[in-house]
Amino acid sequence: MAKQVAQGLVLKIIRNLLLAFIIFSIGFAIGKEFALRGVQSDLTSLTGRDKKIVVYYLRSTFRCWQCNMIEIYTDKLIRIEFAEYLEDRRLDWRVVDYLQDSQLANRYNISGNTIIVARFEDGVEVSHTRLDQVMEKVLNQYEFMNYLRNAIKEQFEDKK
Repeated sequence: MAKQVAQGLVLKIIRNLLLAFIIFSIGFAIGKEFALRGVQSDLTSLTGRDKKIVVYYLRSTFRCWQCNMIEIYTDKLIRIEFAEYLEDRRLDWRVVDYLQDSQLANRYNISGNTIIVARFEDGVEVSHTRLDQVMEKVLNQYEFMNYLRNAIKEQFEDKK
């Protein structure tokens, strides 16, 4: 009798865990879809010749200290030197796990940590700069900041 009760309890626990996993998976998929729709609506809400620069840090799921420093330095530079652009939404800063977002990884042919500075006009990407040397440059904060700063400024100043 006690054995049947224990088996019933184990089955109940397993069922509840599976149910929780299914609910979590559905919630994650819905959240990801809404996030992707939000990105598209952010970009398509531009009017006229409005420009929007998006700085993507495409990183892997597992990160080393250099990977973390890339994110820290980029965040610092953008929040200090480009704060006005962030506030009026002319610049957007996104950290993306390229192993989880295969669509973005494929668009930019990503196979390792990099930063992409993309310029959008009227909701359409018109150009981008790929900063493949971030892993090497992060060893020198000054060099890294200049590398990133110049790429962002070039996208804002592009006269296309």
